[in-house]
Amino acid sequence: TMAIGATRVYVKPEGKLTVDSYLKALKAGKSFVSNGPQLLFSVEGNEVGEVILSNKRKADWEITVHSPVAYQKVEIFVNGEVVWTGKSKGGNSETYGGTLTIPKGGWVTARVTGGQSEWPVMDSYVFAESSPIWFKEIGSTTPKAKIAAANKLLEALDNSEQLLKAGYGDNPIPNLMEHFSMAREKLLSIGREEQK
Repeated sequence: TMAIGATRVYVKPEGKLTVDSYLKALKAGKSFVSNGPQLLFSVEGNEVGEVILSNKRKADWEITVHSPVAYQKVEIFVNGEVVWTGKSKGGNSETYGGTLTIPKGGWVTARVTGGQSEWPVMDSYVFAESSPIWFKEIGSTTPKAKIAAANKLLEALDNSEQLLKAGYGDNPIPNLMEHFSMAREKLLSIGREEQK
């Protein structure tokens, strides 16, 4: 088990914690990834993994960060573009709030970065990012956002595959490689479909 301070995913299951409730919440995006800071993010009362169905043009948001070490900034991304940046106020527990413009569709996430890496963080810099909160429906809805997301995931997939191969060496791993192949084809098909 990786130590606290290593990069890991934190998940909020519903009800009693079981393997099934954990995996269900993980698949639903009720999570954030972090190497230290706890990141709580909501928009219009919706938490990560949920869908904003409001017809309003503006949405109220709130971010609460609890961090064992100092961090530098907090950002909000809508469909991959930074729409708000705030600096650390110098404390370990801080809350931010504001409004953002609701797009026709897509997603919004929050991110914490920067600061000197020190115990208990076991990484080169402080980092946390929420899973998306969706607008209207789950999934990227604009061609530009879909293609950008697919390309970023392809890059991450390529890096992960290289690490996998290095870790397993000459040992055969056909099932794992098949999963990578299926994921790559799905991501490439998104680009092909959106460029038609």
